[in-house]
Amino acid sequence: MRFLTGLLIGLAIGFVAAILFAPESRKREERGWEPSPEEEPEAAAGGNHDFFGALRQAVRSLQAQVQEAWNEAGEAAQEAEREMRARYERAAPKKARSRR
Repeated sequence: MRFLTGLLIGLAIGFVAAILFAPESRKREERGWEPSPEEEPEAAAGGNHDFFGALRQAVRSLQAQVQEAWNEAGEAAQEAEREMRARYERAAPKKARSRR
């Protein structure tokens, strides 16, 4: 449970960092300034589009990270189960012989 809590907190921090530190779009870099909505309505709408595009990309990245963590957790669980079964099988014949 602590692992999942830590994983979720880490993913949330990563998501926020990705949004905050994402590079600006090329259009804004080329202009060097951002017009007000009164000056250029298309640019203001484009700014929202850039934000939602970055948000969408961050969510996809988060989904990929969660899926990767889920797969790793499943593999670790399977490996742990195999190890426990092998230990049990090694210990079970010894117990059966000691009872005789």
